[in-house]
Amino acid sequence: MMKIFTGLILSLICFASEAGPHIVFVLGEREYKTLETVPVFFEKELKPAGYTATFVTAADDEASRNDFSGLAEAMKSADICFVSVRRRAPEKADMEALKNHVAEGKPLVAIRTSSHAFHLRGKPAPEGHDLWEEFDPAILGGNYNGHYKSEPATITVANGAENHPVFKGVGKLPVTDKLYKAAPLAKSTTRLLDATIEGQPTEPVAWTHSVGEKDAKIFYTSLGQTSDFADAEFRKFLKNAIDWAAQK
Repeated sequence: MMKIFTGLILSLICFASEAGPHIVFVLGEREYKTLETVPVFFEKELKPAGYTATFVTAADDEASRNDFSGLAEAMKSADICFVSVRRRAPEKADMEALKNHVAEGKPLVAIRTSSHAFHLRGKPAPEGHDLWEEFDPAILGGNYNGHYKSEPATITVANGAENHPVFKGVGKLPVTDKLYKAAPLAKSTTRLLDATIEGQPTEPVAWTHSVGEKDAKIFYTSLGQTSDFADAEFRKFLKNAIDWAAQK
């Protein structure tokens, strides 16, 4: 089953698949078009594996960019939370539901702009809404501090990570030309992928983290632009990461 919450409009689309782990997808960014690519990824890669989904999305216009209506309700049945958001401020109840998900030890997978998902560059949240400026360092274990120019960066598996289950059956990942600056990571992370632009320091591209007293499993990758989702090896890698988070 896949449910889609879009602002104040609820659409329900049912699929004839066995109920498996329920993923709540929280989507709110326009630059990399994940409101388009992520639902297709779910349909092709995750639904056949038995996953069910609820999509909670926020549009990009000023009136509704912070409107994740339905999120708090959806999170009540979430087994996994998947985040692709850029600089938004959900309503307080919705943000509290996200925080409770992690506090309860449930897994979270985040991509690309989620390193600055709930951070407004020092601006306050609108009335009735909330920020989570510690989401990147405290939950993801990252250190987002900008990005390089559009230069090709070669992706490699981090030392010692070769046997991690996220790489099962995955071939060579594509070169990226949108490399984030994310170093140094928290010491409690496990680095999985690195990327290097010639003449620049190596940057972490994917890692795992364990958070809180109940050890919530966290996976993050700064990959996730449109061309990445067009690549079969990236989709397999991301699906493996979700399987790892779901302990499948």
